[in-house]
Amino acid sequence: MDALTLLNFQDVTFAYAPDAPPVLDGVSLAVARGEFVAVVGHNGSGKSTLAKHCNAVLIPTAGRVTVEGRDTRDETQTLAIRQTVGMVFQNPDNQIVATTVEEDVAFALENLGVPSEEIVRRVGEALEEVGMGEYREYAPHRLSGGQKQRVAIAGVIAMRPRCLVLDEPTAMLDPIGRREVMETVRRLCREHGIAVVLITHHMSEAALAGRVVVMDKGRVIMEGPPRDIFSRSDALTRVGLSVPQTVALAEALKAQGLDLSPGLLDVDECAQAIFRALTAHGDENKKT
Repeated sequence: MDALTLLNFQDVTFAYAPDAPPVLDGVSLAVARGEFVAVVGHNGSGKSTLAKHCNAVLIPTAGRVTVEGRDTRDETQTLAIRQTVGMVFQNPDNQIVATTVEEDVAFALENLGVPSEEIVRRVGEALEEVGMGEYREYAPHRLSGGQKQRVAIAGVIAMRPRCLVLDEPTAMLDPIGRREVMETVRRLCREHGIAVVLITHHMSEAALAGRVVVMDKGRVIMEGPPRDIFSRSDALTRVGLSVPQTVALAEALKAQGLDLSPGLLDVDECAQAIFRALTAHGDENKKT
């Protein structure tokens, strides 16, 4: 195993019952330290089951998952694995257990027996990292969905994980909440080197990652940089997936004869490319 590899799936198969068809079918995948990986796939593709294998919530039926070399099948390593890989789930209300924000972030640390002074320091730092420092004494029910999800993320990062796995963390949020959460996740990866595995059905979120993994029927069928993956719109459509709106717009304009390069992901980048193409098209019309 490469020294930079944090999370490693080796030919992993998983079924929920002995006679049931596999939900994961021979998955091999590695995540490096500090890497941002998005996993996409239609409902039933196995992506959430894959997420639960990242920190021993589920154990492979066959194959092997290791976290910094620790095998998730080894129960003596489960605590260390879960301190290394933190999980954030879809519904923030299901993760909030205390009556104030700071108490909620402190909950897991108290269970681990972290000294009180260290808890206070970590809670403060974690809340500042997710932009929720001023809300530390608020009751969670007073927060918006996006704020609740950021509190849930703070509760995980207070444990100092080296990898953050987020299973559809914005599925129940409005656009503002989605943006808040994604900005937080990107900053944690970029500024603190925390590896991120993002399970999402929002292609615009997947486009923010450094690598996109596409799953279908329990298998990894494509992986690579977002530009490469989203330039293969026909292949994505065949497995029930779409492309980011910027890519769809560019493809529609190309079909109308506008000269645009493939894989336009960023909104500003797309707008500039369209402007240049329209200007060039106008110049050609003037010449004729």
